[in-house]
Amino acid sequence: MKPGSEQLRSILILILVNVGIILLLSFLSPTFLTYDNLLSVLKRMSELGMLAIAETIVFISGGFDLSIGTIMAISGLIVGQMYILGFPFFLCILLALLGGMAAGLMNALFIVKLRLQPFIVTLATMSIFRSIVYGVLHGKTLSQFPDSYLAYGDLTILGLPFLFIVLVIFAVLSTLFLERTYLGRHIFAVGGNERSAFLSGISVDQIKYTVYILSGFISACAGLLFSMRIRAVIPDAGLNSPLEVVTAVVIGGTAITGGKGSVIGSILGVLALFLLTNGFSLLNLNPFWQLVVLGLLLIYVVGREGISKALLGKRLKKKTPQTVGTK
Repeated sequence: MKPGSEQLRSILILILVNVGIILLLSFLSPTFLTYDNLLSVLKRMSELGMLAIAETIVFISGGFDLSIGTIMAISGLIVGQMYILGFPFFLCILLALLGGMAAGLMNALFIVKLRLQPFIVTLATMSIFRSIVYGVLHGKTLSQFPDSYLAYGDLTILGLPFLFIVLVIFAVLSTLFLERTYLGRHIFAVGGNERSAFLSGISVDQIKYTVYILSGFISACAGLLFSMRIRAVIPDAGLNSPLEVVTAVVIGGTAITGGKGSVIGSILGVLALFLLTNGFSLLNLNPFWQLVVLGLLLIYVVGREGISKALLGKRLKKKTPQTVGTK
């Protein structure tokens, strides 16, 4: 199932929303359109965009993954700890990526073998992985990385941040994977109707393993980008990512029930969130209100159909003339 007219409409609306936010912030803040500010927005959205790609693939398959933020944190932790222990740095990166895939495999095993709900499983593993990060770091920041590695965080190519270019490459490859390969089409099929997919010969369990391992891998890559950008690993890395990512992905038109979605829409959703975040910062608004806005936005986007039906029902009820019973 490829993105149809409804998906295209969501993408076009998001493009207009982003343009509207840019025009509004350009009017409200003279520093918004400066090169340094736009560069900062693109750099900061890179790792969250990677997590959005991972979550989009999982959502399309009919799954759910709350552990993406903690996998991002733990991959950066693995790189730093292995480097401190004296491992060759390329091996440190490889171990971090394998660690992310192992975390995804752990999620898949509980979901496939024990038939547990993805929400419950990834909520539990999110807590487990976060506890490991806190336990190893003891509230401290880990910043022992090679200078050559950290240099990528400030690298620009043709005026664009290297981190953002990596995000674009992953977005293109993920889109081609979902729309142009048999495996990608099977992911859509499983998310659309798992029973029908099984009856048509698709290995549903194999798809679930693939989706969660891929999610772990992409989240681990996000952890590398994050450590390059902030030049360290912090205990709270990715703490609010699940709320931000789920909001961006749902805004982007990906169905939380599975079978429908696009990576492009999710990236545009992430961009909208970061433009708003940047606007809060430039206008000196309290950053804690961002989470309130995100929460309300998520409730509206997920429940807009029910909200619309409820409002329509009230209108119809008001318009319906009251009938008086006769004896």
